[in-house]
Amino acid sequence: MRVEKIEPKATMFERFGHFLLLVAVLSLPTIIEAIVRSESDSWARSAWFPFAVSLQLIDRGFEHFCGGTHLGDGWILTAAHCVIAFNHSQIVAQIGGQNLNDTTIVRYPIVEMHIQGTYNRVTMVGDIALLRVAATGSGSNAFRLRPRSNVAKRLSLPAPSDGTVVNGEQCYIFGYGSESYEGPVSPTLRYGTVLAFGIDSCIGMMGAVVAPPPDSGMFCAIGQADACKGDSGGGYVCRKPPSNQFVLRGIISYGVGCGAAGTPGVYTDVAYYLHHYSMSSLMSVH
Repeated sequence: MRVEKIEPKATMFERFGHFLLLVAVLSLPTIIEAIVRSESDSWARSAWFPFAVSLQLIDRGFEHFCGGTHLGDGWILTAAHCVIAFNHSQIVAQIGGQNLNDTTIVRYPIVEMHIQGTYNRVTMVGDIALLRVAATGSGSNAFRLRPRSNVAKRLSLPAPSDGTVVNGEQCYIFGYGSESYEGPVSPTLRYGTVLAFGIDSCIGMMGAVVAPPPDSGMFCAIGQADACKGDSGGGYVCRKPPSNQFVLRGIISYGVGCGAAGTPGVYTDVAYYLHHYSMSSLMSVH
């Protein structure tokens, strides 16, 4: 989901703060480029992000429409705005970060959908949903759903007390989104580096109308990557090099523009909802 850009007024001090933020963004590692310009091979992408999910609509020929993150045992975390207009029976999930054109990949039907009760379609606050897929899916590939114990070797949930910024972490977004708002989705998973920053700076850059309210369970990030149409619901994950163990800190929600590096994006804070709401208890339902 993208919204029209609103130019905020800023004081000279605020503009200097924004300049320092952009300098920090430009100093991010350049090995991994923008999500709309990733050049890494498809094996590396699926190996790095085996928890990446493509959500697809059955009645549109399995068309990709949003992303998600597989937590293990068939549980998928995504954005509420992605799925609120659909019945769970209309959606299937492709799990593992593989090419969308691979006809051998299994598609798993969604059998449960839990949307955060406080989700606000106007402000986008509470943009989080939990899905569960059936244990078996359609397709000729014998890919098995990874149990939570296996997924935990590569991905963990944050502690409820965690902040969105942890010293020494590198953070990434991933998805199958298009390169432009009207463009087609990417058949291969793309990813790039981003960096969370303070809500006051975010309001200064995006404007108070577009930026998330303080203490709302949403946060902003900026970097050499930006999400676009079809990336919503995908994960914002972080790791401390050289470790390849990721922490799921956010969910791609909305932003300004589309696929523009150096433009802030807004994310749902996973730790906030684990602390304040019962999303974690839903994950243990069988």
